[in-house]
Amino acid sequence: MKRIFFVLACLWFTAASASVQANTIQKPKNLYSDSAIIIDSDTGSVLYAKNPSKRMNPASITKIATAIYAIEHSGLDEQVTISEKASNTEGSTVYLTAGETLSLEQLLQGLMVNSGNDAAVAIAEHTEESVQQFVEKLNIFLKEEVGVRDTHFENPHGLYGKNHYTTAHDMGKITSYALKNEQFRSLFDIGSLDWKTEGWDTTLYNHHKMVKGEIPYPEVTGGKNGFIDESRHTLVTSAENEKLSVVVVTMSAQSKRAIYADTTKLLDYGLNGFVRSVIPKGTVYDRDGILYELHEDLPYTQPASGKITEEVGPDGMLTLLGEDHQKMLTTTLIPEKMSPADHKEAVASSHHSGVLFGSDVEQQILYYPFMIYMMLLGIAGLTRFRKKAIDK
Repeated sequence: MKRIFFVLACLWFTAASASVQANTIQKPKNLYSDSAIIIDSDTGSVLYAKNPSKRMNPASITKIATAIYAIEHSGLDEQVTISEKASNTEGSTVYLTAGETLSLEQLLQGLMVNSGNDAAVAIAEHTEESVQQFVEKLNIFLKEEVGVRDTHFENPHGLYGKNHYTTAHDMGKITSYALKNEQFRSLFDIGSLDWKTEGWDTTLYNHHKMVKGEIPYPEVTGGKNGFIDESRHTLVTSAENEKLSVVVVTMSAQSKRAIYADTTKLLDYGLNGFVRSVIPKGTVYDRDGILYELHEDLPYTQPASGKITEEVGPDGMLTLLGEDHQKMLTTTLIPEKMSPADHKEAVASSHHSGVLFGSDVEQQILYYPFMIYMMLLGIAGLTRFRKKAIDK
């Protein structure tokens, strides 16, 4: 019997420890970067945000948008003849020579690994005949296909432009969109590769220190860095573990050390402080007597502590809010016309949908281990009673 109680005590301690641990993961504070965000790249949930909507110059992380647009609008095996304009592009380069011909795939590698501005111009000219047309169509693509709101690019590489801007939130959305493409993912995770053209025979090493392996972080699956004087350091990083896949964007840090320190903190927090869940299709919400229904499953990501609340606006917009009332995810609900009887039944059903928010989740975290303990205690008591009966 002592052994049974010892096992019960261990189970209770383990479960309680797990619930306490879920509540001890702290949100990063005092970031060096002026703007930053963590996004679950699968659910689109915002896990952390600092000035996420502040318009900023992105520098070379612009090339993430250039790459995914080119991949979706051209073939990797297409041959590209380098123009004089492309070969004379200033800034970081892969030393392209006017008149030489390379595959689009090789140019994309030079773009993403060595941040070649000349490769960016060559890609733009090939994909849409001119840089101007490329940028115009890229901006339309980003708004209509990706869904960004505060981004406008003037060029395909990220050199300074007065009206060349984006936000941490938009870059997180752009990168999350791009990561759904297998060809982009393979480019995003290249640490080094052999490079041979008419003007340069060398080995290229990724400028992103985590992708290169200079700063080890095993969960990292890709990234792109950027720097110009006007933007300071910018960095986009993707990572995943068995639970989550995240994109971290950090913008306008004063040094490489600062931006990688911020990124490490955010990766630690994003990968270990959250769990995924789903609000099921058919869940009904009541806003001032008007019923709204969720017409498809809504996957979302919440803090492991369960501190999530839901709000339905007068326009039927459902918003999931995390700690500090941070907006994590929004979706549009559809109003329904029901009789009073159906209304009552639907609301009652929605309360038993299995979706837990706010303090309810914290109560459940502690409640389940207690119930397990009581059930096992009852089994142990019944076993002891039966043993006594047999002995008699």
